[in-house]
Amino acid sequence: MTAFWPNDLPKGFTLSSYQETRPNNVIYSETSIGPAKARRRTTSNVWDQNGTMIMTYGQYRSFLSFISDVISDGAQAFWFPDRLGGAELLVRIKEPPKASLDGNSWQVSFALEVLP
Repeated sequence: MTAFWPNDLPKGFTLSSYQETRPNNVIYSETSIGPAKARRRTTSNVWDQNGTMIMTYGQYRSFLSFISDVISDGAQAFWFPDRLGGAELLVRIKEPPKASLDGNSWQVSFALEVLP
């Protein structure tokens, strides 16, 4: 069974830190004359989201537990809230999260790979 993003954690990245990268999903083929031919590489492809979340000590502890115990250090996919309010997205953590302590909160940065 696929895990869900924990309810006690923030539902998205901070607005100022959020970035998404859409896939390069077009293949171009040179022709002997005229413009290159173009076609879709695949009908569904992965794309990336990344950013920073601000977490309390308790939330950060919950986040670490979710990463290590529930999704096997990022090896397993999980359902994550859609930033645009649509259906939840199936994602996987792309690289190990980075965290820094800022006063009474943690700034946690990580990248997600959105799966088809």
